[in-house]
Amino acid sequence: MTTLAGVTPARATGTRDKTGPKPRGDLLVAAIVVSATSIALAVCLPPLRHWFMIPTTLTGILIGSEAVRWFRRGTDVFDPRACAGLLGFQFLYVAPILQVALDEWVTHIYDPPPWREALGTLAILNVIGTTLYRATVTIPSRGRRQPRRSRPMHMPTFYAAGVIAVVLSLIAMRYEIAIFGGIDGFVAAMADEINRVKNMRGMGALILLSEAFPSLIFTLVLVRWRSTFAKHVLPLAALVLALAVTQFFVGGLKGSRSSTLWPLLLALVLVHVLVRRISRKVIVLVAVVMFAYLYIYAFYKAGGVKAIDEVRRTGTVQGAESDTGRDLPLLLTADLGRADIQSVVLDRYLEGRFEPVMGATYVNSLFMFIPDSLFSSVPTSKVDVGSRLLYSPGYEDGQGDSSKIYGMTGEGIINFGLVGGVLSFVAFGLAVRAVQIYWTSAVQSPELAPKLIAPMIWVVINAQGADLDNTLFSLCKYTMPVLLLVFLARQFGRPEAPTGSAQPSRLLRIPR
Repeated sequence: MTTLAGVTPARATGTRDKTGPKPRGDLLVAAIVVSATSIALAVCLPPLRHWFMIPTTLTGILIGSEAVRWFRRGTDVFDPRACAGLLGFQFLYVAPILQVALDEWVTHIYDPPPWREALGTLAILNVIGTTLYRATVTIPSRGRRQPRRSRPMHMPTFYAAGVIAVVLSLIAMRYEIAIFGGIDGFVAAMADEINRVKNMRGMGALILLSEAFPSLIFTLVLVRWRSTFAKHVLPLAALVLALAVTQFFVGGLKGSRSSTLWPLLLALVLVHVLVRRISRKVIVLVAVVMFAYLYIYAFYKAGGVKAIDEVRRTGTVQGAESDTGRDLPLLLTADLGRADIQSVVLDRYLEGRFEPVMGATYVNSLFMFIPDSLFSSVPTSKVDVGSRLLYSPGYEDGQGDSSKIYGMTGEGIINFGLVGGVLSFVAFGLAVRAVQIYWTSAVQSPELAPKLIAPMIWVVINAQGADLDNTLFSLCKYTMPVLLLVFLARQFGRPEAPTGSAQPSRLLRIPR
C-alpha cells in the first residue's frame, strides 16, 4: 500500500511549533549559557583573552538559540532546523575557540595571517551572516488549508525497480573490484593513501552506482516489513548493524568516513520517520560511537592499514597519531570545523591577494557529472583556486594541491568576496527552511512517499560545512537512488487505492 493507515502523526515541528519556550526564550537561554562559557574560558585560558572572543560569542549566541531548539520538549530529534543549529554551533562557536585554545591551525600554507585577528574578522562576518540566517529561517510559511495529495505509489513497481537497481549496483561493484584484480587488489589499492585518489580518478559514475546497493537493500527491506520492525526492536537493530558493516566495506575502505556515516545516519532518520521514534538517548549514544569512528578511522585514512596495525600492536593510539599526524585536536578543529581555513581565505581577500572567481567553482561542480570528453575545458576548480590561494608561490612550483573543504562561507568568499560570504548564510537559510517545511508535512502525512523523500533531503543540513561539489555529490550518492524508486513507483504501474482497501497485515501503527 502507498499509505500508512493507522499511523500516529508526529507532532508538528518547525516555524509553527508552539511547544516549549518561545524563540525569544531560546535566545535568552543561549545568551546566558554562551556568555558564561566564554567568560569562564577567557578567565582560565590566557590565549582566549582577545577581542576575537567578542564577535565569536555573539555568533555563538545567535546560532546557539537555534541549537537550543533541539533540547526543547516536543521538538523532533531530527528536526532539520534544530540539527542545523547544533552543527552550526560547532562550526561557528566551538571550533574557532578550540583553534586558539589548542593552538591547532591548518599547516603548510604560505604566509599565514595573525590567527586571532583573522578569526575575529571572520567572526564579524559570521555575526552578520547568522543574523540574516535566523531572519531567513523564521519567515512564516504559507500553509495550505487542505494539503495536496500526491500521486499514489505503485508498490510492485517500487520493489521491482529496487531489485533491478540492486542487481545493477552489485554488478558495478563486481566490475570495480575486477578493475583492481580481485578482492585483495581492491583492498590493497584502497589502503594506499598516497595513490588512492589517483587510483579512483575517472570512476565517479561507477562509484555512485556500485556503492548504492547497501542503502537500497536497507530501504526495500525496511519498507516491506515495516510493521514487523515497528513491533520488534532486535530485527531492526540487526538490519541497521548489517547496513553499517556492509557500508564500511563498500565505501569505508576507500578512506571516506562519510561513505559509512552518512548512509547510516540517513537510515536512522528513515527508521525514525517510517517505523518508530528514536529517542534522544539513542541519538547521544550514536553520536558518541560516530565520534569514536571518526577519530580511529582517521588513522586508516591518513596511514592505511599500517596505521591500524600500529594501534593493534601497541594497544595505544600515540604511535598512530605520531605517524599520521592525526589527533583529537585536529579532528575537533579541521574535520569538525572550518574556522581556520575560512579565516585565511577572508584575510587573503581583504588584503587583495586574490580576485573572486565569480562563480567558477560553483559551475565547475556541475561538470563532475559530465564526461570530460564532451568539453575541451571546464571552469576553474576549487582545487586550483584554493591551491594558489593557500600555497602561492609554492603552488606555482608544483608544490602540492589543496584538498581542503572551505565550507559554504569560504567558497562564497572565493567566488564573490564579502558579498558571497554573507549571502551564503541566506542561501543556507533558504535551504534549511525548505527542508523544514517539507519535513513537517512529511512526518504528519499518512502517505508513504513523503516519508521516504524527507530523510533523503535531510542531508542538506550539512551544507554549511561543505562545498557545493560535496553537497551535490552527497545528494546524488545518498538520495537519488531512493528518489528514483519513488518517482518510478508514482509514474508507472496502476496505483493501488490509497484508502479503504488496506489489509490488516500491512497496517502500521508507529508507537508513541
